[in-house]
Amino acid sequence: MRERLRKFMSLLLKVLAEDADVHDLRVWSRRLQQVVATFSSNPLSPQARTIVRALRRARRSLGGWRDCDVLIDLLERKGRRVRNPEEKRACEMIRGLALNRRERQIRRARRKLANRKLFTLAHRTQRFLDELQQSEHQDAGEVLASSVADGHARWRQALSRACNGWDPANIHAFRIRTKQLRYRIELARDLGESDAHAALGFLKSLQDGLGCWHDHVELFRLTAEALADPEFLLKHPRLVAALLRKSDREQAVQGERIRRLLTSTYESIGGSALDDWMARYCREMSPQRPVESTVAD
Repeated sequence: MRERLRKFMSLLLKVLAEDADVHDLRVWSRRLQQVVATFSSNPLSPQARTIVRALRRARRSLGGWRDCDVLIDLLERKGRRVRNPEEKRACEMIRGLALNRRERQIRRARRKLANRKLFTLAHRTQRFLDELQQSEHQDAGEVLASSVADGHARWRQALSRACNGWDPANIHAFRIRTKQLRYRIELARDLGESDAHAALGFLKSLQDGLGCWHDHVELFRLTAEALADPEFLLKHPRLVAALLRKSDREQAVQGERIRRLLTSTYESIGGSALDDWMARYCREMSPQRPVESTVAD
């Protein structure tokens, strides 16, 4: 578990010092947060709440930076496929908007990351882990089993809500639950559960599909913002109309893809690798404490 803390602090320093990939830092912040949320008291102690709050703020401050990185990559790949000179120019304009936004997001993120609470996080978390190791009233495996079972139940509830009406907010909430469950199962694997690879593979594949949907939603939003530029609209009204129609078609395609993914997941969950692993894991473990309170992403 200390490896999560060391990895997070190493990536934090790297992100503050250079133009690094922020995705890994966000991932390790979630992994570290699951350790604290899982093994803390219920409700969370003041110390645990402080750690979780710092991790959540760090992750959210990096969200805009990460989104811009993904959008720029999507636009570069899209631009290579475009043959129409005017459409290619529009792609470059949208990419320029994303690059400018990225610079602003980097400055904003580094300003928020460089605060005292985040730099004392290592000490706070180290003390939390030391106290956890010294505690004799709880078994780590049993506590984790309770946390995983709770995460799985909440994940299935979120899946049902996402499939009921296809509300983007519910789909996004299910995406967050998928990440949380995956990182809890990773923690079980790191504590000796060697047979979790199939369940983790199931969640990773699902997470990739949900992430692709999220990235395209952000791309559509950025495209609409760029095409609303008055000067560009006046100079190229027909091109703007054509691009908006094309964006609408692409949104429909992405909407159909996410509906198929969620429907397939819902219909097959009973016989999935995740369900099989959960049944065996929870049968072998016997949690001794109530399920922990929910910690939002």
